[in-house]
Amino acid sequence: MKTTNTKWFTSVSLTKLSLVAIGMFLAAASSALAQPVITIQPTNHFMNASGPVTFSVAASGTGLTYQWLFNGTSLTSATSSTLSLAAPQPTNWGYYSVIVTNASGSITSQVAELKVFVAAPHNLSGIQVEPGGSASLSFTGETTVSFAPYYDLYPLEGSSNLMDWAPLATLQRTNTALDTLRFADTDAPQFSQRFYRTPTNALLTPDPQPTGPYPVGTFSMELTNSRRSNAKFMVTFWYPAVAQAGFLPVKYEDPQAAVPANYGKFSSQAAAFFSHSLSNAPLATNLSVYPVVLYDPGATGDRRENTAMTEDLASWGYVVVSLDPADATISVFPDGTVVYGQTLPPTIAGYVAAIEGRLLDMEFVLDELESLNAGDPRFGGRLDLANIGAFGFSLGGCTTAQLCLRDPRCKAGVGIDAPYLETNLLTQPLGRPWLYFRSDLDPDPAAWFMGLPGGVPDDRLQVYNEQATNAYWVKLASTVHGSFADWDLIVDSATLKAQFTTSMSGQFLPPVRVSQIRRAYLLSFFNKHLRGEDDHLLDGPSPAYPEVLQFLSKSGSSVPPEYPSAALVQGSDGNLYGTTGYGGANNEGTVIQVTTNGTLTTLVSFNGTNGSYPFAGLVQGNDDNFYGTTEYGGTNGNHGTVFQMTPAGALTTLVSFNGTNGSYPTAALVQGSDGNFYGTTQSGGASGMGTVFEMTSSGVLTTLVSFNNTDGSVPLAGLVQGTNGNFYGTTFQGGDLSIDGLFNNSGAGTVFEMTPAGVLTTLVVFNGYDGANPAGGLVQGTNGNLYGTTSIGGNVSLNAGWGFGTVFKMTPGGAMTTLVSFNLTNGYNPTAGLVQGSDGNFYGTTDGGGAGGCGTVFKMTPAGVLTTLVSFNGTNGNNPQATLVQGSDGNLYGTTEYGGANGLGTVLQVTTNGTLTTLVSF
Repeated sequence: MKTTNTKWFTSVSLTKLSLVAIGMFLAAASSALAQPVITIQPTNHFMNASGPVTFSVAASGTGLTYQWLFNGTSLTSATSSTLSLAAPQPTNWGYYSVIVTNASGSITSQVAELKVFVAAPHNLSGIQVEPGGSASLSFTGETTVSFAPYYDLYPLEGSSNLMDWAPLATLQRTNTALDTLRFADTDAPQFSQRFYRTPTNALLTPDPQPTGPYPVGTFSMELTNSRRSNAKFMVTFWYPAVAQAGFLPVKYEDPQAAVPANYGKFSSQAAAFFSHSLSNAPLATNLSVYPVVLYDPGATGDRRENTAMTEDLASWGYVVVSLDPADATISVFPDGTVVYGQTLPPTIAGYVAAIEGRLLDMEFVLDELESLNAGDPRFGGRLDLANIGAFGFSLGGCTTAQLCLRDPRCKAGVGIDAPYLETNLLTQPLGRPWLYFRSDLDPDPAAWFMGLPGGVPDDRLQVYNEQATNAYWVKLASTVHGSFADWDLIVDSATLKAQFTTSMSGQFLPPVRVSQIRRAYLLSFFNKHLRGEDDHLLDGPSPAYPEVLQFLSKSGSSVPPEYPSAALVQGSDGNLYGTTGYGGANNEGTVIQVTTNGTLTTLVSFNGTNGSYPFAGLVQGNDDNFYGTTEYGGTNGNHGTVFQMTPAGALTTLVSFNGTNGSYPTAALVQGSDGNFYGTTQSGGASGMGTVFEMTSSGVLTTLVSFNNTDGSVPLAGLVQGTNGNFYGTTFQGGDLSIDGLFNNSGAGTVFEMTPAGVLTTLVVFNGYDGANPAGGLVQGTNGNLYGTTSIGGNVSLNAGWGFGTVFKMTPGGAMTTLVSFNLTNGYNPTAGLVQGSDGNFYGTTDGGGAGGCGTVFKMTPAGVLTTLVSFNGTNGNNPQATLVQGSDGNLYGTTEYGGANGLGTVLQVTTNGTLTTLVSF
């Protein structure tokens, strides 16, 4: 990472030098023409009346003279390159420019604005009757310079009898503006007399006005989650409202929450801010129902941190619900109690635990909406609970993804510059329309979280690539992480630069413009997927928003097979057979055939009912048919399937899992010596922690083992039948629950032995030092020992104490020896099992590391001497996650889930001496 940054800065430095040289050349050319050229323009000044202030200009050329202008009129004696005002007063407010002249001509500078703040109350400064009887109203009022970057609100009401007041408008302008606000009351001619009023106190806000046709109402309430130890938390509702006289905008933030921890040096401003929302205003009745959208904030954030977006959605007819997470810095309850949030441990496990807790609260809110809709008169049954969306910022975006992945009530979601820390998001699609907002900070994958214990790559683009359909990627130029919440509208660019030091593509995009773009895409997305209204903004790059640095989308159309993550098997006909997790006619995965010279044929496209997302390889049975699993789909609640396929591609679903007999199989089957098939499911069973099952070739299923944590949990890999007739396998978690592994109190996994009748014996309980979290299966070597891998652990002095994974040897009785501890240079995170070649050596893959950083293929002697054969670099493949197979020609065949010519994965051939040939680029 340091080397990359050094090269980048060197490149920029050379570019700047080149530009300077060009600038010098142009300046020299201009001087030769004796034409003045302004090299430094005058700049704006916003200040108190205490002064002083100086405007300055720099120009090239000879014999130059200067004449300063104020509002277009020459200033006497202001004839130098600088203009100083010792104590500017309101009479000095205006626009300043300078004319630079020599014998060959003149040039006028850009206009610079001076505003002198002298606090004055809001007031109606004038009324004028226009032709036709309309009343033209003028408003003035000032605040102090500390509020210069923000907006001033002027709520206006009218009446014809001093009793029956009606809201007319809320006017808004930036505090740096010099113009007088004006409002035309076109209804005035209908009355014999007309009265007007506006607050005299300044109502300041950081947020631009909502763009929709509805006023916005708001209220907050306390909820108690019985699912989370009766934890109390606050929620705020925003909704389309009916404005009423006397309903003024409410405070932007609870005063107790406007503290330096939330807003830094801007806490005093935040305490004075108002929002655009009206407290407890009645819900609008224009529509019979309104879609509902949940918002989850960033780490340590609070429910009001993205008020600009929540208010804007409400102004277009959405009911938006935002909740304070348990880690919110400060939460203020209705009785005035101030609660300080839980500290987030700086570990991946700590973040994952926070996500899971947030998810419980979000699902509880969804449950409560049903009773609120029926029983709370403020809603009157107008919540459209059949069309619920969700969006979240930063950590809240990861929680929102989990909500949409796990809860069918979530119909569409948005991640606002969200990291995706839970591994299931990297390996399966959300199955819901999803909009990815991305800042211009860091590449993908980013290394933000790699330095934490249990570190993971923050690869947002990979999560996008997992999506099969209705996915949209909007990356904004010149933005950082903080650009995607109201914080960007409150703090200045210097503070953002201090907080986010990684370089972007240019100067900061103005916060108001960022807010405008975010609101436009958010509204377009939810309108399309919750209301069926399409403004076509998501059809492709829009000329209205050239600041979108990168726009990607996936429609609902058929796509070719993509993202293979499973091992191949060579059939009796010599061809290779395998699966892809995605793609196909229904975007739910395929079964493919590949010849050894790279000809690809799609045999099956899954459709949900017959299975979805096959992440496991195939096995060819004694009857020549192929057998395999899909992680999802089926006819019993989307718990996955077991299928049979003829070599020609005729598919028969044999088992649809139902949870009780297992859920979500991710491993290939093995045919036992008795002719039956044996496999695992990573979840389900009596304890919900996974199973081992036996199945006849006709689909009769028997659950042999239900894991219970102590004997292991989450078996991701398949089984191998040993020469003694027993089966051997691994569990990803469980065993010693005091060992964290990749998740808190979940254990680091086990190795087990099982008789064909289902009697289980735990042989190894991993402790981290000898490896942790095995994701691949075992292979029995010709010497009778079993060989396998663990995805992390080993040398725990590396990778912030988590290690980079191991290769181990184990006797059938359970005596284990660690043969290899990976060190990143020779690979990282081996998630696949090994294959023993005809030469007696073992061959395997690592998901990451190596010289190219994208994984490796390695050879290992039975004694543990490791040789790296291939280092993937993206172009030749990326992230191999499957076991290799040795073909009848002696070559090794396998897949990479990503990379290749199109980034969608590859089928590869490798000789035993490391010569790589890419057979297919998906």
